Amino acid sequence: MNRIRHRNKNLISFIAIVSATLFANHLFAQKLEDYLKEGLSQNLSFRQQQLLAEKSSFASKEAGGAFLPSISLNARATELYGNVINLGAFINPAYAALNQVTSSNAFPTDLDIRLPLQRETTVQIRQPIFQPKVLFNYQIKERLRESAEADTEAKARDLILSIKIAYYSYAKSNQLINLYQKTLPLLEENLRVSQSLVKNEKVTADAEYRALAELADFRQKKAEAERLNTSAKEYFNFLLNRELHATILINSDESLELQEVDTAFAALDYAIQLSSKREEFTVISKGIQASEKVESIYRSDFLPTLSLGIDYGFQGNRYDFNFNQDFATISLVMQWNIFNGFQDQAKTEQAVIETNRLRLKEAELKRQIELQVRTLFEEVQLAQSLISVSDARKKASDASFQILAKKYAQGQASLVEYLDSQTSMTNAAINAIITRYDAVIKDAELERATASFPLTLFLKK
Repeated sequence: MNRIRHRNKNLISFIAIVSATLFANHLFAQKLEDYLKEGLSQNLSFRQQQLLAEKSSFASKEAGGAFLPSISLNARATELYGNVINLGAFINPAYAALNQVTSSNAFPTDLDIRLPLQRETTVQIRQPIFQPKVLFNYQIKERLRESAEADTEAKARDLILSIKIAYYSYAKSNQLINLYQKTLPLLEENLRVSQSLVKNEKVTADAEYRALAELADFRQKKAEAERLNTSAKEYFNFLLNRELHATILINSDESLELQEVDTAFAALDYAIQLSSKREEFTVISKGIQASEKVESIYRSDFLPTLSLGIDYGFQGNRYDFNFNQDFATISLVMQWNIFNGFQDQAKTEQAVIETNRLRLKEAELKRQIELQVRTLFEEVQLAQSLISVSDARKKASDASFQILAKKYAQGQASLVEYLDSQTSMTNAAINAIITRYDAVIKDAELERATASFPLTLFLKK
């Protein structure tokens, strides 16, 4: 019972880290959820992956069909010319002699039995009885089908992460642009006032240059934010297979409050445990199983194969379907590969090497993902801890500016002090926006690394 409680506590703690954004604003999460569904249904690359999985499913069905008998209808019409075999040339003289002996015409002497007969219609049935390749090939196709399905889910998680990052980047740049747009008029007014003071010799020229530099710096930052906004918007719409400049709806009153959580090592262990369920492991494990079946196929080449063949049809020089012209054959066909120059052995060794390579790749993947989860977990911890710091900085800068603005209005503070305070307040606001969205993006990356996003709610089986 204590172990269950401890596990549940770890789960709650971890989910709080990965999904803290979703607790903050339901409307924000709901809108993003709609975009995720749209992306999974419209993204061209993901749709190609889905078609590959569907193709793999039909390949498995094709391999399964080899267990069943094959039935074919064959019809042949032949015209004979030149020097062909005519059994009548051998039979007619013998029948003529018999007629002479019996003094009768009981035996025909004008038989035309040229081979092959001019008309033949047959139904052929072929049924494998013992062919190991049929079984192993079906098992290979099944493993590849399962691998393709798992790879599709992994690609879906990658797409979801890309959509989230593009969405958050667009929202972040929106807020930065809004902040710059509100700040630039103030800086332009500061420049105007500074130029007036310099003109009236109330301050030295460095005040004007300082205001001019601040204005130029913010114009540059605004241009960079607009560039980020455009690229994020275009990439987001590209992922959703929409027009690149299509409108993206962002809730203007959204709040990305992240909860403070206790990030104990137990939560990290649980995150690593979750990551072990990632679809990439299924992809490679099914690949290993398929490779092992390839080994079995090549080893089975040393075994005999047995199949059943049944033919029923009609033969003659005319298309007459009667019981005087029908025939039937039943055959058991065995084939045994005794020696083929060690080719099968060489193929088997190649398959063994490929299986060993995939096992090494699986071990490498496990270590890579564990390292990724550990790194992202630490980055999420840091990002969340920086939020409170940035919020405190912004709050202090706002309060400091309010005080200094009153002093400046009363002539108790210089223009330089006023500009410094205003710049500090704006930089703190910029830092708060960037810090909060960076934390949300890190949450999304950790969510992808641990495969903890509820994918079954978005993908139809």
